[in-house]
Amino acid sequence: MAEEEVGPIGSSSSKVANERILALVPAESVKRIPFFVRRHALSKTFEKIEHEHPDLYAAAAREGELPEDVREQLSQIVNGIFEQKLRKHNL
Repeated sequence: MAEEEVGPIGSSSSKVANERILALVPAESVKRIPFFVRRHALSKTFEKIEHEHPDLYAAAAREGELPEDVREQLSQIVNGIFEQKLRKHNL
């Protein structure tokens, strides 16, 4: 069975913000998540960021380039979440 490419689809409110946040995660980290739970893992990560950091999520949803400070903060947050999840599940 071939791996599905899963985009930033989730129940979070902004597809643009989700795509920008996903772009901050190294592709090899995303590929380490089994394909059959990848969509769920991504959507829950986006929801967590949206609820815990609404100001950063809103900045990612705006038109134009992400400010460097916002990009750096989001990168640290999302990569920290991914590292925790990967460690927790021994991936």
